[in-house]
Amino acid sequence: MMKLETAKQLELINCLLDKRASEIPSTGILGRELLGSFAGLEDAAIQKRLLSSLIEKYVLLERRVDQLLKNTLPESVAEEIKSRGIYPPRPFDVTILFMDCAGFTKLTEKIPAETLISCLHALFSGIDVKVDACGGTKVKTIGDAYMAVFGAPQAQMRHAVHAVDAALDALKFIESFNLGIPEPFHLRIGIHSGMVMGGVVGRDRMQFDIFGDNVNIASRFESSGEKGRINVSESTWRLAQEYFTWEERGEIPLKNKAPMKAFFVTGRSNE
Repeated sequence: MMKLETAKQLELINCLLDKRASEIPSTGILGRELLGSFAGLEDAAIQKRLLSSLIEKYVLLERRVDQLLKNTLPESVAEEIKSRGIYPPRPFDVTILFMDCAGFTKLTEKIPAETLISCLHALFSGIDVKVDACGGTKVKTIGDAYMAVFGAPQAQMRHAVHAVDAALDALKFIESFNLGIPEPFHLRIGIHSGMVMGGVVGRDRMQFDIFGDNVNIASRFESSGEKGRINVSESTWRLAQEYFTWEERGEIPLKNKAPMKAFFVTGRSNE
């Protein structure tokens, strides 16, 4: 809308043009020049306001896109993609954590599907908090399985220690979680340390993922564990042995792998 002062000036000029333009041609010409000048000023003000509004909306949209991107990808990965357009694969020294819900098939028979999904959402949301607090990165969930990595995409000192800490916190969390649901959930956790390749895969719904045989080994340690316990490989045990107490299992069979030494975590060494 025009400013009041400008509107009054234009009204006076219009009156001048209507009443005097035919009698005094020069006045009509002058009036039209003045009108054009005022209109130009007003157009400039409107353009300025429109530009300011567009910039404000663009900034808000960029923030929303940025939030969505960082909610989908780790922050450092999202920032690199924003600045470079790509995230080339690279090696990481990490500890990988797998967990799933032991006896999940039986739970699906006892709990309505809608309730089951709500329970999984609440469970994994709580575990997200524990993993994040220990500096880990959630990689993905598949059904009742949860995967996280410590030491990627940001290098992390004592990544094995932080992974075991997160696992212990997850077991503690599920104790209180089970108090409010119809059927109890039980976590089975496996942890392994080693080198992996990390990168972003896919065009749609991109995600940061890790690859390599050590990922497969970590998965095997989860599946060869026991409910309510943390099954750890020798490589993780060597990196974290002084921070926790252990139960040695000896060599255990792993699917499609040679037997490997394994340890159950029994607690923190300072407790």
